Amino acid sequence: MRLVEETPPDRPNGTPSSSSSSPSSFLSHLTASQEHFLKKFLLEEELSKELHAFSNPNCCEILGYPFRSTTYLPTQPSKDLPLLSFYFRHFLATFPFITNNSPTAQQDFWQHTLQPFIESFNSKPISGSQEREEHVTKRRQVNKKLLSGLLLFYNSVIITDQELAYLSDTHLKPSDTGKIDKFQKKKRVVPGLNQLGKIKVLGVRKIKGEQEQKQRSWMISFRKVRRSNYQFILEFDNACLVKTYHQFSALHNDLKKQFPGIMSEITFPRKHKNDDGWADADVSANASVYGSRHSGSVSEKSDMESDIVRLNSKVLVREKLRLALQGYLSALIKIPEVEHSAVLLKFLSTDKTKLTAEDDADIEQRLEHEEIMRQTQVEFQQQTTKIMLQLTQDFDDFKAKMVMNPDMISSLFAELGANPDIKQLSPVLQTFNEWCKVEIAATIYQTFVSQDNSQEWFNKVKKFHRLFPYGILYQMLRVINPTTIISKVINLFLVELPSWPWSSGHRGSLLSMIFIMLLNEDLSDFRKELVDLEDKLDGYEVYVERIQNYTTLLVDAINTIRDEAGGGEDDMLMTILSTKVLSPALTQEDARTLEEIETSYQHYQEISEKKDLAESELYMNLKQYWQIQVRCRDKDLIKQLWQEPELTELIKKFLTIFYQPLITIFAKSDIHIAFRGLQRFMDDLVATVSKINEEEIYYLDTFDIYNKLKALLDRHESVIWEFIHKIYVKDDQHLFLHLVQWFEKFLTLMRIKFIEPEMVKIHLPTPPDINEGLFLRQLDAHANKTIARRKLFKEYLEAKANAQDQIDADWEDINNQIFGNADASEFGVANEDIEEFNHLNWEDDLHDLTKQTNLEIELIQKLHDLDKLNYGTDELLKLDVKPEFIRVLSNIGK
Repeated sequence: MRLVEETPPDRPNGTPSSSSSSPSSFLSHLTASQEHFLKKFLLEEELSKELHAFSNPNCCEILGYPFRSTTYLPTQPSKDLPLLSFYFRHFLATFPFITNNSPTAQQDFWQHTLQPFIESFNSKPISGSQEREEHVTKRRQVNKKLLSGLLLFYNSVIITDQELAYLSDTHLKPSDTGKIDKFQKKKRVVPGLNQLGKIKVLGVRKIKGEQEQKQRSWMISFRKVRRSNYQFILEFDNACLVKTYHQFSALHNDLKKQFPGIMSEITFPRKHKNDDGWADADVSANASVYGSRHSGSVSEKSDMESDIVRLNSKVLVREKLRLALQGYLSALIKIPEVEHSAVLLKFLSTDKTKLTAEDDADIEQRLEHEEIMRQTQVEFQQQTTKIMLQLTQDFDDFKAKMVMNPDMISSLFAELGANPDIKQLSPVLQTFNEWCKVEIAATIYQTFVSQDNSQEWFNKVKKFHRLFPYGILYQMLRVINPTTIISKVINLFLVELPSWPWSSGHRGSLLSMIFIMLLNEDLSDFRKELVDLEDKLDGYEVYVERIQNYTTLLVDAINTIRDEAGGGEDDMLMTILSTKVLSPALTQEDARTLEEIETSYQHYQEISEKKDLAESELYMNLKQYWQIQVRCRDKDLIKQLWQEPELTELIKKFLTIFYQPLITIFAKSDIHIAFRGLQRFMDDLVATVSKINEEEIYYLDTFDIYNKLKALLDRHESVIWEFIHKIYVKDDQHLFLHLVQWFEKFLTLMRIKFIEPEMVKIHLPTPPDINEGLFLRQLDAHANKTIARRKLFKEYLEAKANAQDQIDADWEDINNQIFGNADASEFGVANEDIEEFNHLNWEDDLHDLTKQTNLEIELIQKLHDLDKLNYGTDELLKLDVKPEFIRVLSNIGK
C-alpha cells in the first residue's frame, strides 16, 4: 500500500533529496507527503517518550534547567529530554510573569517550590485512564493536549527538505484503504431512546381540587386552603403521558439507587420561584394587577388566574420547570446504561393520556413561546453575521501584515495606550469590539434565558450577586493598597496553623483544612454509595475484597496489573478480579462466580444492543464499586498532598509570582473605579435579565430582546476600555507588552523556515540494517491510518451538524468565520495538523456521558477498531533522529 498524491510522486523540483548521508538512499525518493508524515511520526514518538519520562519522580533532575540538576549544568541542554528541555528553557522559564521577578525568586520558584511538588505528586499512585473509565481522566486529557500542542509547535518549526512543498501542495489521499475501510462498515445497532427521538415535555396540565389541610395558627385553628397540582405532559414514542414533579423526583431517586456512580453527574432540577407565568401583551398593561397577583394570598392568585383566562391571555405556568425537566430527561437518555434501564422505560410507558382541548391550547402557546426564543437567537445570529463580515474584511488586511511581520500584534496593542475611547481606535479594534458585544449578548441570552437550565444558572448568579460585599471591597480597594490586601489574604489562608498539645498530627494551613473538609464530605458520600453497592454484591465478597486491596497497592504493583491488562487491550477490572497479584486467592469454588462475572461482562460489551440490562448488572455493579473505590483512593491521596507543605508553598509562590504583579498594576490603574463599574454592570445585568425572564419574554418581539441585551453592553463598554487604557499607561514594567512579545516568539520561530530553512532542517539518516520495502509499507500504513482518522472525524462532524439543532449549528458556523479566509499554511502550519489538534476537543466530549449520543458511541467504536489495526512501526523507529533534533534546537536556541 503506497501513498498517492494528486501530483506525481516525483519531487516537485525534480532533484533528489539530501535527507540522507548516502546519495543512493531510498529516503531521497520519498514524496513531500511521505517526508512530512515520517517527520511528524518521529517527533510524536520522541515527545511521547519525553512526556512519559516526565511522570517519573526524578523527572526534574533529568530535565535540567530551570530545575535543580546534578546531571546537567544550567547552560547545558538536556540530551535525555531535548524537546521538553528546549520548551521549558525558552518559553516557560521566560514567561513574563516569572521573569518579572528577581533571578533569586525565579530560582526559588522552580527549584525549591515547583520541583519538590512535582516529585511528591509523581510518587503517588493516583489513578490512570484504565482505572477511571478508560479515556475520561483529566490527566489523560491534559497529557494528550500537551502532546498535541507540542507536536503542532515542533512540527511547524522543524522541517525536512520538502516541507515547504508540502505546505503548498495538494496533500495525499489514501490509495488503498481496503483493510482500513472494513472497520467503517456500519454495525447493526438496536434503536435506543436517542434514535427513537427526543423525549419532549410539551405542556403543563393543571388539576384543580379542594383539599382540607390542617394548618394551625395562634389565631385560627383550622382553615381550608385551595391547592393547584400540576402534571407535565410528555410525548414519547408517538404517545402522550402525564407526570407530576413528585414522579420525576422518584425517578431520580430510583436511578441514583441503581446507578450511584453514574447519576452523580446528573443534577435534578429544583422548583423555581416566580414560575406562575406572565400575561401576554393583551393584559400587559394591567401591571398593577400582576403586582397584586404576586403579592396576594393563594386564593387571590387563583382568582387572578381565572380573570386572565377570561381575558383569553397566555399564562405559561411552570414554564421554567417544564424546560428544566426537559433538559433533565435529555441528559438521562444520553447515558447508555440509564437509557436502557428498566426504571426509565417503566417511567416512559405508564400514565398515558389523551390530550384535551385545553391541553392542546396550552401546548400551542408554549410552542409559540419556544419559537419566540428561537427567533431571538436567529436575530442575534443575523446581527453577529453582519459584524463578522466587517471583521473578516478588516482581519484579512491585518493577517497579511502579521504573516510577514509578527511585531504587528505589538503595534496593535500599543494603540490601546494612545486613546481610551474605543470609537477613536482603528477599524479592526472597533469591529472586534462590536463582535465581542454581540457574542457576549448572545451568550447572556443563551445562558440565562433560552436554555433548559437557564433559570438554575441565573438564580445562582443572582444569589452570588446579592451576597457579594461590593461596598466593603470598593472601600478597601479605594483606601488600602490592593497588594497589601492580597498579601494579607494569602497569609490568612496559607500561613501554617500552630499545632496544639492536644491536637494530633500536622495541622497545615487554613486553605488546606478547608479543602480537606470538602474532600471528607465527598468521601462520606462515596462511602454511602459503596455500602449500597456492597448490599447488591452479596455472595461476591471475595471480589469486593480484591477491589479494596487493589486500591491500597503501591505504584509498582499497580503498573504490574496494568501491564497484565495489556496496557488497555484487556478490561482492567476483569484483570483485577482474576489476577494472581492480588489477594485473596481464588479457589475452585470461586470459578463459578467468576464465570458469572465474565458472562455479565460479555453482555455489558454489547452495550449498543442491550437485549436485557439485567444480564450485565453484576458487572456494572462491580465496575461502579471499583471506580468509586478508586475515586476514594485518589481523594485520600489528594488529602495527603494538602497535608504536605509542598502544595501550600506552591500556591503561595504562584499567587506571589502571577497575581501580585497584576494587582500592583491594577492598583495604579484605579481598580476601585473599574470595580464599581463591574458592580453597576452586574446590577444592570440582573435587572435586565430578570425583567426579560419574568415579564417581557412572553410578549416582546425578538428585535426588542436583542436590543435590550445589546444596549446593556453599550452602556458599560467605556468602563472596560478606559481600564485597559489605564493598565497600558500605568504598566511601567511593560508586563503586558512583554506578554505580547512572548507570544510573538512563536510566530517568529515558525517563520524561520521561510527565511533560513537550513537552520531548522533535519537530515534523515539511513540505518544499515533497514528493510526498505517494509519501511515504506509501514510508513504508508501509518499515513493512511492518520488520514482515515481524519476522515472519521470529518464524517462525524458532518453528521453532528445534520443532527444538531439548526440554531446551535448556525452559531458554530458564525463563530468559525471570525478569521474569515485565514489559512494556517500562511503562518507555516499545515491545515491538517490544525484539524488534528482540534479533534482533541471533540475526543474529550466523546467520553462525556452527559453529551453522548449514538453518533459518539459509533465514532468511539470506529476509532477503537482503527486503533486495533497495527501494521507495525519497528522499521520507522530504526531512524535515530534525536541527534538531529538536538542540533536544530541548538541552532535556534542561540
